[in-house]
Amino acid sequence: MRKTVAHTIELILGVLLIGLGLLYLLSQNRTLTGLRDIISLQIIEDKKVYQQYYPATTMLISDEDLYASLMGYREYPIMIDDNIIPLKGQDYELYFTYIRTGSYRKEYQYDAYRNIEMIVYTYMGL
Repeated sequence: MRKTVAHTIELILGVLLIGLGLLYLLSQNRTLTGLRDIISLQIIEDKKVYQQYYPATTMLISDEDLYASLMGYREYPIMIDDNIIPLKGQDYELYFTYIRTGSYRKEYQYDAYRNIEMIVYTYMGL
């Protein structure tokens, strides 16, 4: 009889601890989601920092997204209208002269093994 009561109490305590842990995780998730939303709004209002994202359905990007991709971490060389920007290049004043206001089409160049060699941006106009 004692063992049954002890096991029942242990089971209730275990369920209680797991429930409290799940509640804690939910509250942390809400807090982080709210923080992310606040930071995103501040970034959009600031206009000095660009958020970079690409919808899966289109490869058209704006000139602002192109600036962001140049300033961010580059895994591959970039070509903007026949002007090549190397991986380790840091001459942003020169690179920004390559970019015109408007939309760009993003394409990938692949090698024979289907590995990405270069990212090519072509100006599409306003």
